[in-house]
Amino acid sequence: MPLPTTAAPGVSRRTVLRSAAAGLGLAATAGCMTASGSDAITLLDWETVPGTPLGDAIEVFQKKTGIRVDVQPTPTSDYDTKLRTVMSSGAPPDIVRMNDDYVRGYSANGQLVDLAPFLRQDGFRSADYFERAWRFPIQPNGEHTALCVGTQPCVIFYNVDAFRAAGVPLPPTTWTDENWKWDDFLAAAKKLTVPGKRWGVLMYDDTSAETTCTVNNGDPTGIYSADGREFTLASPAGIEGIQWLADLTHKHHVQVPWSQLQPDSTTNFDDSLFVQGKVAMVSRAYGIAPYFSQNVKDFTWDIAPIPGNKGQTTIATMIVWALPKQGRNHHQAWQLLKFLSDGEGAEILARQHNYVPANHEVARQLRSNGKPPAHLDLLSAAIEHATNENVSPNVDRARTIYRPQLESVWNGEKSAAEVLTSVKGQVDRALAGKF
Repeated sequence: MPLPTTAAPGVSRRTVLRSAAAGLGLAATAGCMTASGSDAITLLDWETVPGTPLGDAIEVFQKKTGIRVDVQPTPTSDYDTKLRTVMSSGAPPDIVRMNDDYVRGYSANGQLVDLAPFLRQDGFRSADYFERAWRFPIQPNGEHTALCVGTQPCVIFYNVDAFRAAGVPLPPTTWTDENWKWDDFLAAAKKLTVPGKRWGVLMYDDTSAETTCTVNNGDPTGIYSADGREFTLASPAGIEGIQWLADLTHKHHVQVPWSQLQPDSTTNFDDSLFVQGKVAMVSRAYGIAPYFSQNVKDFTWDIAPIPGNKGQTTIATMIVWALPKQGRNHHQAWQLLKFLSDGEGAEILARQHNYVPANHEVARQLRSNGKPPAHLDLLSAAIEHATNENVSPNVDRARTIYRPQLESVWNGEKSAAEVLTSVKGQVDRALAGKF
């Protein structure tokens, strides 16, 4: 889910990579994969960190502690490959941003530090955190192998002015699908579409839609079965949900054609379509909000629930950090993790409206600053109506099989039934570790 992000969804979970701001003082190291001194830690992230809320928090951390943070940004499209490489190199960074779907796999391989002793030492209490965020990194053996500092629920971002100009009723401001089911959503998208000028919706480039369109169509397991061993996206409900997404383009002509997108680009092209007013509604994790706040100039925007069908569930991408066991500076790295989740750093991130902090007290500081979105309270409701993908240690391998094949569905070359049934056996074998 993913992971999401301090700027955009997500790993897609698509992540917005913004240009580095000069003078922030973060050292970006290109080749060195270990800390350059006993009081320095290396951090691997899929974003360009300077100029983001995370960059601001790290800057304050450095000034307060004297611990230098050497940031190693890696473009989204290359991040998972880069992470696998450095994790097996014998000299990984001290702290890594991690796609929440892959925590189980790295944990099963014994590559992550158990944070439970640090949590006990510093008095962390589960009651102080959203239950989903606290429990997510806890493994079957009881180890707490990562720290979730916040969540980014997936919502619909929409152009308020476009709705009003088209005479379309605004979406719900609470978590309800009353007048906001798939048929209602499609009807709105049709009225919002202006040929040659504006598309009604962009949804299928957000990979969280794989889960939401399956779960909301009646299959509670989503992409994978509860034990993570079966590819349930190929269920009747999953097939129908994926086809519904594709039909927004090829049957109803309300969605940007796949051929016009750059979903793996680091130039945030897809998100810029909303900024430019060329798309009226987009499905994104809330991490994209700072980018929209900075770049939308010509219209008012807001957030709405994911449309319902047989159910109304969203994805809550976890903002997850972990300490590789082979890192050299566990104690210093933990100090940064603690700062981001339970201290001033968490408050900085909350003020920037880039995700919902996992800590209850800090989350209460997430309130409107007089700028869009107007309905921030919808985020807490989204978390209460959220799910996460069922995962196994082999999810990354499964994705390399089915996601490239989905492009033929998005391009209109094949049906969802053709593609998903044809790859199911191969994906099931991958989930079982039979490569």
